[in-house]
Amino acid sequence: MRARTTIGVLLGSVLIASGLTSASAVIGQSAPIAHPGVVAQAASSPDPADDAAVAAAQEIAVATGEPVIVEQLTTPTELVTALPNGTAEMEISSVPVRVEQGGAWVDPDMDLVRDGDWYAPTATAVPVRFSMGGGDTLSQIRADSGEWITEVWPHGNLPTPVVQGDTATYPEVIPGVDLKLVATRTGKASIFVVKNETAAGSAQLADLRVNVEGATLDTNASGSAVAETGSGATLVAGQPLWWDSSDGGDFREPGETALIMPVEHDFSDAGVSMDVGGSVERALDDLPASGDLDYPLYIDPDWSSGEAASWYTDAAYPDQSYLSAGASDVLRVGIYGSFRSDMFFQFPIGALSGKDIIAGRLNTTMVAVAACGVRPIGVHAYGPKTAGFTWDQEQAWNAAGTGGWSGLLQNAWTGPDCGAAPLAVGWNVTSGVKAKVGASNIQFAFTYTDPNAPSRRHFSRDATLIVTYNSKPNTPTALTITSPARACGTVTAPAQVGATDVTVSAHQTDPDAGNVKTSFYLSEAASLSSVFQSRGSGSRAQGVRSVQFNDLVDGKTYAWRAIGYDDIAFSAAYSGWCYFTVDVTKPSPPQLSTPAESFGVGAPVSVQIAGGSIDVAGYVYWVAPAAIVDPAPTIPAGGTVNTAAVLPACNGAVLANVRLACAGVGGSAQLTVAPVDAYSTLWVSAYDRAGNQADAVGLPLYKPNGDPAASANLDAGHAWLISDLTSPLPTTIADSNPLIGAGGINLLVPANTLTDQTSAVDPPFEVPVLSGAALPSTADAFATSATPVDASKSFTLSMWVKPTAIPVSDQVIASQSGSGRGSVSMLATSAGTYAFCIKGAAAADDNGRPVSGCATGGAMSTTSWQLVTGIWDSGNQQLRILIGGTTVRPVGTAAHVVGSGDWSANGPLKLAPAPHANRFKGLIGNPVIVPGVVDYRQLSRLAALSLPFSQ
Repeated sequence: MRARTTIGVLLGSVLIASGLTSASAVIGQSAPIAHPGVVAQAASSPDPADDAAVAAAQEIAVATGEPVIVEQLTTPTELVTALPNGTAEMEISSVPVRVEQGGAWVDPDMDLVRDGDWYAPTATAVPVRFSMGGGDTLSQIRADSGEWITEVWPHGNLPTPVVQGDTATYPEVIPGVDLKLVATRTGKASIFVVKNETAAGSAQLADLRVNVEGATLDTNASGSAVAETGSGATLVAGQPLWWDSSDGGDFREPGETALIMPVEHDFSDAGVSMDVGGSVERALDDLPASGDLDYPLYIDPDWSSGEAASWYTDAAYPDQSYLSAGASDVLRVGIYGSFRSDMFFQFPIGALSGKDIIAGRLNTTMVAVAACGVRPIGVHAYGPKTAGFTWDQEQAWNAAGTGGWSGLLQNAWTGPDCGAAPLAVGWNVTSGVKAKVGASNIQFAFTYTDPNAPSRRHFSRDATLIVTYNSKPNTPTALTITSPARACGTVTAPAQVGATDVTVSAHQTDPDAGNVKTSFYLSEAASLSSVFQSRGSGSRAQGVRSVQFNDLVDGKTYAWRAIGYDDIAFSAAYSGWCYFTVDVTKPSPPQLSTPAESFGVGAPVSVQIAGGSIDVAGYVYWVAPAAIVDPAPTIPAGGTVNTAAVLPACNGAVLANVRLACAGVGGSAQLTVAPVDAYSTLWVSAYDRAGNQADAVGLPLYKPNGDPAASANLDAGHAWLISDLTSPLPTTIADSNPLIGAGGINLLVPANTLTDQTSAVDPPFEVPVLSGAALPSTADAFATSATPVDASKSFTLSMWVKPTAIPVSDQVIASQSGSGRGSVSMLATSAGTYAFCIKGAAAADDNGRPVSGCATGGAMSTTSWQLVTGIWDSGNQQLRILIGGTTVRPVGTAAHVVGSGDWSANGPLKLAPAPHANRFKGLIGNPVIVPGVVDYRQLSRLAALSLPFSQ
């Protein structure tokens, strides 16, 4: 008798933790390599840390000649191995094949053992635990988020289970119905075993429910249920199935030719309810008249998740999903009666994004020939579509041409006929993997090549995709022109190079270990599609590599780019273009003019530059203390521009001997300079963007009729003409400037200082002098009674000095400082030279400008007096030091600009200042400090022990 049976089951299931199989990331010149015609843009890259791990393993593999597993990338379903040839191999399994325990990987062992108040598998990648009976909690499974999902039995307390291997059997949970919980490598299966027709028709079974805590349910595009935990971890349920015991079927697998039939069901927020009785009745109606059911019946709804999946479709039940079905290990493909099936595998390949695929092999196992007939099977890349789709969905996509079927990935496979033992079958899927690189997943579809020829085979769900790959070299970076040294230009603003042989470089890396090549291609900018010259770096360690392009044409614009090659694959893309123009011609001399009609030493004047070449980048300029000469003098140190070097910074740059100005439109520029003596000349040298430098042209800074520049008015200055006094000196030495009146400043001698020091000067006669050694160790200094000059403006400090010895460490002859940033000093250095300094603490807004420095030079004499003069020339932004006796000459220069804040040094002038250890121990005579720049006419007076003032 065919009894109608209704069975309701809520989530009697296989549960697999979300993310269980989520993707893991993988751990001289020579001829260039022939460049590829088309280079695709790079795909999104895996984690650089994973690439670094693979590269580290590859170094060991290459060195030892043995494969090296990248341990930090190993997961239950993925294994990455670095190979000795510099490539890598990634194995992706459809089910977990290893379990991490105690810091080591072990084989999965599903045998149940006691674990506290539960039974749990010995070694599993997906933690599950089963009830020991006596309560209503049935089982738990842990998501990768750490959340436990709990099944609760609402029909009373569970009996004590019988445990055998991986299965816990709860007998008679309903009269005539056993419940089997099976630990699987992907989680767990729940199978209700209906042992007879009476049980199938029971009222309790018609209202069977299993409650789930910790997840809510919805459906996806394939009609499967999706459970989501509180943290967002997901689980996917294939539609529920049932089968009977015919043809050797049991709770793990249907018989070889047994029907696997869908169960009518509805998903709710918390589970699925199934009408098993109605489903059985409809199946019986479709059976031949002699057909019947063999009890027990097995009802197996299931759950799975992760990116690896397996399923098949069947025309006999076109709306049924056969996704990762429970404890069953069987997929079906082929034709038997009304049953027509295609089978599918899905693997995560996101970690292969951007990789160059060398080989792909899918290893499967045929477990049985279920219906005789030797018919070929073909493998295709597919989709991607939502895993677990049905026959109807597949056919609808086929009709619309949107299924994503590739051609055959290899020749169709025929295989053995009925009675064959299980057989390992490998499939060459290289072209399919190559086509899908960059996608998160790849799907493989298996189907019979003849849709009308009966033959049906069973395959295991346990499959492995093995991909050998190479990481493409990275696209070269840091493109630069190294000789002449220039940054790369653009199509609208090419770099200018002053050479016909040009050396370029790029930085080449590869995610893999080992050497890599770089090919460089030069084209004329007007014809980028044609290669003008090509060069290869040869196989070298990763890093910067250079090549040279030769015999280029003056005035022509070129562009070059580069691509990497590791003997297997090119970079995913060329570098960008680097443009440059060859220019080996000097610019035309500039035209100089000034609106000034009169000139004074130290008085700034404006100078205009016009009429230079349009490609001028800037100007080097300086003021020389001499009348204009022809030919022009040699460009001072620091002012030479080299075509092989980087162009100097021209935006107001101030150097010790020269200054620089950038050229404006048409080569124009405006300068501010000042005469440095009665006769002085401004010299200007133009240079272009290629570094070609023109000879200097001069502009006299004196009147056209030959009249000299006027001397600076120093009458507001101060002097203490000690040589006119008698010994012993007074403790207050009056200002010797006869013109300053009430503005005079005294020079104060500290108490207890010896004031009877005298010395012979040239011409030889005895005069009083100041002695640093005569100061008491506790005394401060010989000091003025007020601030003598504003150090932020031009001034001159001069005095006669006679050291007693070359100091071991620098000694301070004179200083002036105050409450602001700047301070002035004159030093006798341990190197036997003199220095004139303006210094100050650095500030953020100095922006690298020379606000602090010293002009140093001269040779110190311990046997004769020397006139030491320091000049701060603000008009020319220059510190100068001059040394002499009867003849005074410049010996050193330094750049100086006034920084932000107070640089006036608004304190007294101090001679031989404390501390005693650092004060000048020699003799000092006739100190002078004046606002303005002294010229040689005024210096000659100081050299003659006279005053520099107008009277």
